[in-house]
Amino acid sequence: MISTAPNRRRIFASVFPPASLEDPTPERKSSEDPGQGRWDRAWSVATTFLAIPDRGFEGIEDDLSRAPGKEVTKALAYLTDLEATIGEEGKRSIFDWYGGEVRRHFLKNFKGGLLNFLDHPDGLRKIVYCLQLARKIYFAPLMEYLLPLLDAAEQERVFVQQRRSFHMMVAYALPWPRLSTSLAREFTNHALTILGIDTLEGEENADDDVSVDNMEVDRRYSVSYQDWRDEPSAEVRMQMMTEGEDARVTATRERFLSLLNDLQLVGLGGDKAQKVFASVMNTMMTEFIRAAYTGQWEGPSKASQHLQHWIENVFARLVVQVLSIINVPESGTKEPDRLDVKLSDVEKWQESGIARLGALRTGELFDVIVEWPASSGAIEDLRHFTAHPAARFHVTHSFSAMLNRRLLHPGASTVEILQLYISIIRAFNLLDPKGVLLDRIARPIRRYLRDRDDTVKVIVGGLLADPADADGKTATGDTLVELSAELTKAHQNSMRDDSGELDWDDMNWVPDPVDAAPDYRKSKSSDVIGSLISLFESKEAFVKEMQNLLAERLLQKRADFDQELSVLELLKLRFGDNALQACEVMLRDIFDSRRVDAVVRNDQGLTRTPAVPTTPSNNRDTNMGDEDVPELHAKILSHFFWPELQGQEFKVPDDISQLQQRYAAGFASLKQSRKLTWLNGMGHVTVELDLDDRVFVDEVTTWQATIIYAFNSPAGDAVSKNINQLAEELEMSVPLVRSACLFWVSKRILAEVQRDTFRVLEVLPNEEDEGIGGTGVSATDDTAGGVSADTVAAAEAAAVAAAKESAEAAAMEKMNLYWQFIVGMLTNQGAMPLQRIVMMLKIAVPGGFPFSNEELREFLAGMVSKGNLEIVSGGNYKIVQ
Repeated sequence: MISTAPNRRRIFASVFPPASLEDPTPERKSSEDPGQGRWDRAWSVATTFLAIPDRGFEGIEDDLSRAPGKEVTKALAYLTDLEATIGEEGKRSIFDWYGGEVRRHFLKNFKGGLLNFLDHPDGLRKIVYCLQLARKIYFAPLMEYLLPLLDAAEQERVFVQQRRSFHMMVAYALPWPRLSTSLAREFTNHALTILGIDTLEGEENADDDVSVDNMEVDRRYSVSYQDWRDEPSAEVRMQMMTEGEDARVTATRERFLSLLNDLQLVGLGGDKAQKVFASVMNTMMTEFIRAAYTGQWEGPSKASQHLQHWIENVFARLVVQVLSIINVPESGTKEPDRLDVKLSDVEKWQESGIARLGALRTGELFDVIVEWPASSGAIEDLRHFTAHPAARFHVTHSFSAMLNRRLLHPGASTVEILQLYISIIRAFNLLDPKGVLLDRIARPIRRYLRDRDDTVKVIVGGLLADPADADGKTATGDTLVELSAELTKAHQNSMRDDSGELDWDDMNWVPDPVDAAPDYRKSKSSDVIGSLISLFESKEAFVKEMQNLLAERLLQKRADFDQELSVLELLKLRFGDNALQACEVMLRDIFDSRRVDAVVRNDQGLTRTPAVPTTPSNNRDTNMGDEDVPELHAKILSHFFWPELQGQEFKVPDDISQLQQRYAAGFASLKQSRKLTWLNGMGHVTVELDLDDRVFVDEVTTWQATIIYAFNSPAGDAVSKNINQLAEELEMSVPLVRSACLFWVSKRILAEVQRDTFRVLEVLPNEEDEGIGGTGVSATDDTAGGVSADTVAAAEAAAVAAAKESAEAAAMEKMNLYWQFIVGMLTNQGAMPLQRIVMMLKIAVPGGFPFSNEELREFLAGMVSKGNLEIVSGGNYKIVQ
């Protein structure tokens, strides 16, 4: 569409010519002052020429190419000459009028269209393009026709004024919250590439919409930290950082700086743009640190050096280039000695980067501890961060919360918690040699471990583990095998450094940090073993558990006990000789037993060839000659110093009973003041079973051997026995009998022909007979020749329950041994509270009182119910007279 407004003006002027400046109309001559009339005519001509048509960008080339006539030129010159009399009544400045005309035209013609562009993905570029055209429309007449009529100083003043007015108009027309979002998006698109951060798909198209606040995609960077850290030369690393920019980055940088120039030109730069740019750069620093260093934990770490170089040579370089464009004063010229970025600014950015790297490592700290020692580099990075008390508090507070969420809960095993605690000790000793941070972190872990029932057992089990199993491993099943090697290493370290808590010759000594707790104490000799042993205030729990586990290991069929002896000697250095006296006696019992056993067997003529089988066969003669006598060995234990051994009581075969009597007689003649009490349930038997189609040899428990021996028939007939018969014959508990029978069923020695009835399986069924239960068994019996897993599990559970009941009964029986001590104390010293009774027993009983307060309380409650004791005022126990 072509506008007809210029044609209309030409037609109107041909009929009614405008008044000449030199020839004012007679009416105005007669009615007005001649000077005022001339100004009015000049004003009318100038404003008519300078008026901006309301048609947007249509016909802009025609408007910009039009030339003023002679009359317009004279009018403009006349009005600009009157600038000195602007304040005179009735006179206006042509520049003020033009500024108002520009505002009117812009708000009417351009504002609505620019607002629509804000919601467009490429809206910012379109807005800048439109504003550049508008600026060209508005400033072309000013630059060509008005400013040349002024002197140089006045030209500068008028131009700066009109430019400021244009920028204010643009700022008023465009809502800043929406515009700042577009600016941030555009800045981010370019910064991702320029700073070395880029999406995996690449950033060839700078128009992609990337959110500043939600950049969750993986990034890669132009100078890889891994490549940078592997380069040993600092000069080469610097060159990699400064000269690693490729053509794509250079092109992106040029486009970005060009965009900034356009933004500054149309009034979208300045302070507000600087704030947006600062926010984007703040996000970019965090994003680069996350992308470059996440999971980069290997040591030695050079992440802090790499980050400082990146900030100085990449980050600060971009900031300098951007601020040189958008940090221009209103005058448009900068002072020669003015610096946009100072060295102190770069140093502050580097400090901020190190702090953010520390924050990243703090968030990764739990995984770093899990991967220790392969993650030692992350701890080195964290050392730069924990230089101030506030940062140290943040690390400990954040890590403690993470431990509560990910470790200190019922789903984590005690072995896992202790294993991680050991890694925490080692990592935090590197992070803070003074131990203040470890003291804060360890307190909740130690409290939680004290409440775990199996903590002591796991620690002692780890100490007694074989060091050979610790090679390349920290834990095997429920055993923390790492502790055995750590115990030896800790002793060697203590031999090298025995200066104690304070070394008065240490010239590098520094006081404790200001954030240390009031009750904080750090010993230079503290180590992993010391930290674990000090979990409990009293060492009695460790000593008691050491006795229990040591008893289990000493009763095993082994040739030597060098590991146990070594651990005991090392623990004596920590606990003292008296605390582990019972353990020493236990070891000495085992070593003395070998000598005594050899002497007794030789004196009693018990030295025979190795064990001859117990044979539940119906085809061979089972009458035992001298050559068939089993070989009996015994471990002789000092009953008072050993923990209560949880063994089942039952009747052993007569042959074994006779051997025991001969052995006991020989021992009595050797040790006249001592008497043997046989613990039949604690032994092991090597059995050889000669069946029709096979020979079975294995090492089993004594009660399992006793059960299979009961199926032996001197007449050679097949014998079937049920559980109740076996229990009555062997004086064994029913659950234990069933457990033993099911054990032999699982070995395919016995078959369950009926419910709780078993007999020997002389011949294994072939594949065809598997489905009908085997030889001599009813085809309708599904359990013949085998046993279900559920049945075995139930039997084992029953055996455990029976063993527990037996152990409790044995414990109460042993408690009765101390009853006479209690009776004597209460008789001689009167009524006592529980705590005093315990204290007196620990003093009076050699080796210490082995029961806990709760166990003693239950025992005393039983005595009260029997009428032997009574509870008087204050909870004191008193003998009933």
